[in-house]
Amino acid sequence: MPGPWKAVLLIFILLSSGCATQKAQYVKQQASPELYQRVDQILARSRAVINPYPIYRFQFAVTEDKVPNAWVNSQRGILVVTTGLLSMCDDNELSLILLHENAHIKYDHAAKNALLSDVTSAAFTLGGLFLPGVGYGNLLVNPLVTSGYSRSQELEADRDVINQAYLMGLNPDHYISALEKMKQYAAEKGKASDTTGLFDTHPNLQYRIDTINQTTGRPKLP
Repeated sequence: MPGPWKAVLLIFILLSSGCATQKAQYVKQQASPELYQRVDQILARSRAVINPYPIYRFQFAVTEDKVPNAWVNSQRGILVVTTGLLSMCDDNELSLILLHENAHIKYDHAAKNALLSDVTSAAFTLGGLFLPGVGYGNLLVNPLVTSGYSRSQELEADRDVINQAYLMGLNPDHYISALEKMKQYAAEKGKASDTTGLFDTHPNLQYRIDTINQTTGRPKLP
């Protein structure tokens, strides 16, 4: 492989490693029982009408973070919700956000993305046996492929939220409201963007909102 390309790939790896998230600082249940009780009540309410609702089997934790966010670690069976999200959203909004995370589990998104990554790596490794240097391409192509697939999974989870919201007797507008609040928060922090990069794992929030509006028959907002 030519020297310049090796240098480019090395820089890419270093930049990628620098984007790793820091270890979450969890809020102990004993310190803020009301936060845990609120999430537990929302999960129980959703479970009563949503089937399957695999997220209910997950342990959940609250992390001290002003950034509104929620995610699941399927391998560890943990649902994480930030204090920023809890303070920003009402119960209806939070219910639908958790339905989004439930969809990731229901459709086994993490495992499918990992499988895609493994298959892509295997293809480049095999190619490297016949064409020396081809294997290095995996360092660039793999994140491109998996990021693109991850974005499609986010949209699939959004669609599932809309379908499940009606079962719960909730208006999908609550979900759009939550996304709008997240967008506003990002704008206030100077991190809002109406574009989506090739390596982004999530579509930009405005695109997600517009897509949901199209799904529910609403006109695209200016």
